[in-house]
Amino acid sequence: MIQKPRGTSDYLGSDFLERREIENKFVEFFTECGYQGLETPIFEQKNLFVRSVGEGTDIVSKELFDLEQKSDEVYSLRPEFTAGVVRCLIELGLKSMPLPVKVFSVGPCFRYERPQKGRKRQFNQLNLEVIGKASADIDAEFIVNIYQFLAEIGITGIKININSLGSSATRKQYSAIIKRFLLENKDGLCELCQSRIERNPLRVLDCKNPDCQNIVKNAPSILDSLTPEEKAYFDEVIEKLNSENVECNIDPSLVRGLDYYTGIIFEISSSSDEQRISSIGGGGRYDELIRELDGPDFPALGLGLGFERIIEFLRQK
Repeated sequence: MIQKPRGTSDYLGSDFLERREIENKFVEFFTECGYQGLETPIFEQKNLFVRSVGEGTDIVSKELFDLEQKSDEVYSLRPEFTAGVVRCLIELGLKSMPLPVKVFSVGPCFRYERPQKGRKRQFNQLNLEVIGKASADIDAEFIVNIYQFLAEIGITGIKININSLGSSATRKQYSAIIKRFLLENKDGLCELCQSRIERNPLRVLDCKNPDCQNIVKNAPSILDSLTPEEKAYFDEVIEKLNSENVECNIDPSLVRGLDYYTGIIFEISSSSDEQRISSIGGGGRYDELIRELDGPDFPALGLGLGFERIIEFLRQK
């Protein structure tokens, strides 16, 4: 008997309706917040992901689903939404659109990785992007809206871990600092992190191996590498979130697995007295990506929420 591919799921009856209900609430909530829906193809030119996500990331180097090549062009199933959304908006004439452009997307993404609880090879995302303007007010409002949506659908114990990577110049400077630190402590790192030192040292900070965590807790903080302007911007976002009673935890070790992030980055998790659950989503600023993909020099901010992880939490609750 032919069975479904490993790392995928089927949804019938009540399971199907449960998923549509969450999607509909997401669409309704963010439509009221001034966002418009955007649907893009589930596959794109592979080079789009190489240029945006980053050639040295695990996603591009290990996890892309490449389609069978039938022409000179190589296509891959999307591993995340942002690259395709940016490509689409540039193609539709982004520089002549009223700013900011606020869009949401819903649909499947694909990564070839080991299936485990809360992690599948085909998974759905609830995605948001705000393009064309940058300010602490916009960043705070973006995160507050996400917080409010999750609370509205029944997610409790919401926690926001937040950090700043600064500009690409700041990130490059810090990468050199953290690389020297990791080389000095290389023997205590896991094999995967040892290989990351040269190609993507910031990813070592995110390793869940206890030995690696014990080492990186003493690593230099990226917040010490921020320029005065970048630090003031970061502090202002934190202040505005606190004024909205959004619980924030400043986490200097927080990084994201995509190279396009600059400035504010954040991760959303949720817990209650009955359970602990890993991240249900995250995002941040990518102020240089649109220019790098041959579009206008517009700042941008985005988020992806893990659809299956949200449903898992609500079911356990």
